[in-house]
Amino acid sequence: MTTHEALSAISSYTRPVDFPGHWLWGAAPAFNADPLGAMMAAAQMGRIVRLRFFNTSAYLLREPEDVKHVLVDNHRAYHKGYGLQALKPILGEGLLTSEPPLHTRQRRMIQPAFHRQRIAAYADIITRYADEHLASWRDGAQLDLHEELMRLTMVIVARCLFDVDVSREAAQVGRAITDLIQMFDFNRIGPLGQFIDRLDLRKRRERERRLKVLDDLIYAMIRARRAEGVDHGDLLSMIVLAQDEEATNAVDRHMSERLARDEVLTLFIAGHETTAIALTWTFYLLAQHPEVEAKLHAEVDALLGDPQRPRRLTWDDLPGLEYTRRVFAEAMRLYPPAWATGRLAIADDVIAGASIGKGASVLISPYVTHRLEHLWPEPERFEPDRFAPEEEHRRPKFAYFPFGGGPRRCIGEPFAWMEGQLLLATIAHRYQVRVTPGYVAELDPQITLRPRHGMPVILKRRNAAGIPEGESERFSVRLD
Repeated sequence: MTTHEALSAISSYTRPVDFPGHWLWGAAPAFNADPLGAMMAAAQMGRIVRLRFFNTSAYLLREPEDVKHVLVDNHRAYHKGYGLQALKPILGEGLLTSEPPLHTRQRRMIQPAFHRQRIAAYADIITRYADEHLASWRDGAQLDLHEELMRLTMVIVARCLFDVDVSREAAQVGRAITDLIQMFDFNRIGPLGQFIDRLDLRKRRERERRLKVLDDLIYAMIRARRAEGVDHGDLLSMIVLAQDEEATNAVDRHMSERLARDEVLTLFIAGHETTAIALTWTFYLLAQHPEVEAKLHAEVDALLGDPQRPRRLTWDDLPGLEYTRRVFAEAMRLYPPAWATGRLAIADDVIAGASIGKGASVLISPYVTHRLEHLWPEPERFEPDRFAPEEEHRRPKFAYFPFGGGPRRCIGEPFAWMEGQLLLATIAHRYQVRVTPGYVAELDPQITLRPRHGMPVILKRRNAAGIPEGESERFSVRLD
C-alpha cells in the first residue's frame, strides 16, 4: 500500500460522534421538540452521528456517498425503518411499507403505470383539471394555497391512476389525511412504538375514525371496478385484476382485496401529498424572490402568450419549461416533502469505516444533505440556476435526492416532475401569488414537510403584459 493509499484509508474511517442527550431518553426529547433543528445540529457534529433513543441507537448520515451506500450499494442489508413501520396501521402492506419479496412483486406490477407513454398521456388530464380548478379563482381572492393544491392534486391523481372522479369527496378526504398525519409523532418511532400505540386507546380510536373515511372511498373504488369487470387500462385495473388472478378461494379473495386497498391507498396519498407540498413551498419562495419569479414569468409568457387568453399546456411543452424545472427542483432542495427516512439494519454493515450493528437504525435526511455547504454554497439561498445542466453534473450523486434512491426510489418520480412543472407553469402564467401580510411560515416536520398553518395567500391576476392587474404603473422588473 502506498502512502497515498494509506492516508486515504485513514481519512475514510469515521468514528461516530455521540449526540448529547438525556441520561435515560437520550436524543428523544430534543427530536420531539424540534426534529429539524435537532437533526441539523447533529449533522454539524460529524460525518456519522450516533443518536440514542432510550435503549436503541440510530446513526445519522449526511454525506452523499454514505447515503448511496445504504440506498443503493448495500440496500439488501436494510429494511424500512421504524418510522415507516409506524405507518403500517394506516397504509398496511403498500409499496411504501412492504418488504421483499412482496415489495418486489408489487413494484413490478405497478411500474407500467409510470412508463413514459403513460406519463405523456397523463399530461392532458393534469392541465385540464388545472384549468377547471383555476376557473374558480378570482383576482384579489384570499385562500389557503396549500389546501387548494392538495385538492387539485388529489383529483388529478385519482383520475390519472384510478380513472375515478373524487371532486365531491376531496374536502372530506383531505381533512381525514391531515388529521392522520397530525396524529403521527416521534413517540411511535422505535422498537417501543407498537407497544405505545396499543396503550393509547384514544388515539387509536381517533385514527380508526379518520381511516374509515379513506377506506370507504378506496374499497368503493375497488369493488366498483371488480363488479364492472372492465379493464380501463389504468393502475386500479392493474391492481384489482392482478390480485383477483391470484385469489383461489374466499379467504384469498379477502386478503387480495385488503392488499389492493393497501396499494391504492398508498399511491393515492403519496401521489398527491408530496407534489402539493412541493408546489406550496415553491410559490412561497417565489413570493420572497421577485427576481426569480420574473424570470419564471418571462419563460411561461414566451411559451403561452397572453395570460388573459391562456392556452393549455401539453406534454410537448415540457422542454420549453427549463427554468420552471429549475425553480421546482430548487424548491424541493430547500423543502423536500419527504424530508427524512430511516432504514433498519438486518445485517452488520460498515459505513465509512464505522460499524453499524444488526438491529441499529440509520437516518437519512434530504433536508440535511441539501444544506451541506461544501455541496451547496450559501445553502439557504434560493437559486434555481444551481440546477442548470452544467451545474448538476458537478455534484456527486445523492447530493440531491428528494425522491430517495435505489430499488425503493419513489416509483412516481417521473409523474411528480411532470405534474409539478405543468401546474407551476399554469398557475404562474395566470396569477402572481403573494402570502398574506404578517404570515410567518412554520415547518411542520411530520411524515411530510407541510406548512404548519397552511399557506394563506392573495391572488393577483396577471394582464396581457404579464403584470398583476392594477400595478402597471409601479411594476417594473429587469431581466438580465
